[in-house]
Amino acid sequence: MASKKKQEEARQDAPRDGRKDAPAKTTAKSVGDTASEVTVAEQKSKTKSKTAKADTAAEAVAAPVTEKTEAAAKKAETAVKDKTETVTAKAETAGQEATEERKHREPQMVTVNGQKVTHGHAYQSTVNPDTWFFTAKLDGAPLRPMPMTPEDTAAYKNREISVEQLMQNYYPTKLLPKVSKEEYDAGNVLSDGRTVDKMNVYKEHDETKNDFGRYKLYAVVGDQRMSTVMTTHDLNAFFDRTVTPAQLVERNFGERLHLASAYQQYRLPEDLQVKEIRIAKEKNSNVWNISVNLGELGKTSKKPLTFDDGYSYFSARTATREQLAAKYLLPEIKQLMAAPRQEKAMAVKL
Repeated sequence: MASKKKQEEARQDAPRDGRKDAPAKTTAKSVGDTASEVTVAEQKSKTKSKTAKADTAAEAVAAPVTEKTEAAAKKAETAVKDKTETVTAKAETAGQEATEERKHREPQMVTVNGQKVTHGHAYQSTVNPDTWFFTAKLDGAPLRPMPMTPEDTAAYKNREISVEQLMQNYYPTKLLPKVSKEEYDAGNVLSDGRTVDKMNVYKEHDETKNDFGRYKLYAVVGDQRMSTVMTTHDLNAFFDRTVTPAQLVERNFGERLHLASAYQQYRLPEDLQVKEIRIAKEKNSNVWNISVNLGELGKTSKKPLTFDDGYSYFSARTATREQLAAKYLLPEIKQLMAAPRQEKAMAVKL
């Protein structure tokens, strides 16, 4: 009986022990989990530590390399700067020397106006090797190249012609004295006392005219309005201010204005023996012709006079027979004068 009671008590206590053991098992399990978590955390910590050590080692290795690279870059940059500064300094020095050379270049000549002529030289055309040009600088400003004559080209090659002579041949107006503003404004009275009422230079823009694109001189004297194409010399003289309006008008319109000064340029050779200078009107014609009889040398052909020249001879009396003969017949007269000399030369050779 006693044994049965003990067994029943044991059975009754079993569930209570079981319920008490359950929490114990749970606690054991929690401790296991905590231990495993601790183990994982330690492993992560170790991994982080290793990674940190690796990074530190890498940084330690990379640091000298970076420092070396930066040092090399700085050295290269310094070298480039030094070279650049050296090149710049040399360029500035060369530029200063060139500037000083230009400043101290002695002029080849000085004009009457005090302008300095430099860089006077001739050069060969790249298009036509037979053509040479002369050019120079006037107070540092380049002049327009001018084509040279074969004679001047040969003389230049042989160093037989000076810059001053070439300037005289190709830029004559640059060497003439300039006219002051006061002289220019007052210089409008012609040699016969008439006044130039208006004068200007213009470029022809009418494409229908033969002189389109060329510079022309226009002048008004009294009731006469005149225009003509200008020569290169007169154009340069106008722009260089070496002539007065009256001088330009007399040069270009002197014969139309019947001025005596216009005919003074025509002269016969001094050693010429003239038998007769004939000015006559042909039958059934209103044209007056001029011819010259040189006796044994022969006669010239007949040349018709213009209206202005006829008026100057018959009415204004500002032109002479000799002057008109030189104007119209000088080339023929020279040929007649040269013919006997050529015949004598041929006779001597025979």
